[in-house]
Amino acid sequence: MKIEMMKLRADRRALETRIRAIKAVLRTTWTEPMAKLQRELHACKREATELCMLRAHLRGKQHLADGERCREVAERRQVEYAVREAA
Repeated sequence: MKIEMMKLRADRRALETRIRAIKAVLRTTWTEPMAKLQRELHACKREATELCMLRAHLRGKQHLADGERCREVAERRQVEYAVREAA
């Protein structure tokens, strides 16, 4: 299956930018409840990890020690980045 690498790279960069922005806010003095922002950070990190798993799988490697989980996640996520061929 061919993957849209430009889209994958762009999504990874966007997540990195969002994670940095959230961390900057969380590092300041908390003046309001931050649970929602912490959950968003966790979700962004999980998403970034899954995209890294996909990238590693495409290179024939694994991102985490659990190779089976890496393969399962990569196979599930590669559908989103599959090249759509015009009919």
